[in-house]
Amino acid sequence: MKRFSQLLSVATATTVAALFATSASAQLNNPFLWELSKGGKTMYLFGSLHIGKPDFYPVPPAIRLRFDEADILAVEADVTEPATRNACQRLAVTEEKIEKLLSADELLELTRYLQAAKVNPKAVEGKKLWMVNLLLTVIELQQLGVDFEDGPDVVVARQARELKKRIVEIEGPKQCAALAGADQAESLAGLNRFLTSVRENKMERRIDLMLDAYRAGDGNAIHKVSTEEYGDTPMGKKSKARVFDDRHPIMAETIDGYFAKKESHFVVISAGRMFGDNNLAQALEKRGVKLKRVQ
Repeated sequence: MKRFSQLLSVATATTVAALFATSASAQLNNPFLWELSKGGKTMYLFGSLHIGKPDFYPVPPAIRLRFDEADILAVEADVTEPATRNACQRLAVTEEKIEKLLSADELLELTRYLQAAKVNPKAVEGKKLWMVNLLLTVIELQQLGVDFEDGPDVVVARQARELKKRIVEIEGPKQCAALAGADQAESLAGLNRFLTSVRENKMERRIDLMLDAYRAGDGNAIHKVSTEEYGDTPMGKKSKARVFDDRHPIMAETIDGYFAKKESHFVVISAGRMFGDNNLAQALEKRGVKLKRVQ
């Protein structure tokens, strides 16, 4: 079997050689890796991001080793799987006209953003507001030089597929369902938060803080950056709970179930989920799972 030392020597089909050949040395000084144990069995959980940079790779040997030893890779949602992507796209389809959902000022600001980003307005047509928000976030990240395709979760899934490892989804299309669960008012509030963040040049600062925190292994900082945009309003708290807190008990139940399987699992979860209030680590502990961070 190919060694996991090859992992992250490729990231996407189009950036195979360039992405990691240009990285002099990896900078993950304190990687997010936990040993999970229950009933005499052990598995490992790797804390990831949905975005990445070349200096994240290659990952530390401790992570490579645990991946090699596992039979199955478990991810939140395998976005390299067409069925998962298609399911998300189906949830986003709407016949509502976006101009009917926004005020004149909101529509003007959105139009100005699309023009500045050189995005055809047709890109947001026929999509529900939650998907428009996600699409705009992806566009802005690309403008800032980061990409979901370079995130450790996506890269690990691509490598697992190349190595013929079986991949299972902790949430799969349910992850999109969680995003799609936002009502119109909540989605509109999210769009306004995004446009305000871009207008006030906060997005780039947040991304830089998140990337630096990931390099340093500072999970509390990642959680803070990930959640602070929701604010303290009732609507913001509702969104945060739906996107983060409410999902953790169900995710913990699925991960806990892997201990009953014959095959060994290597779990990849967004690192920020393991920190803050009502986090995934706490949800796992409530199910009798012991966690130890591997240094």
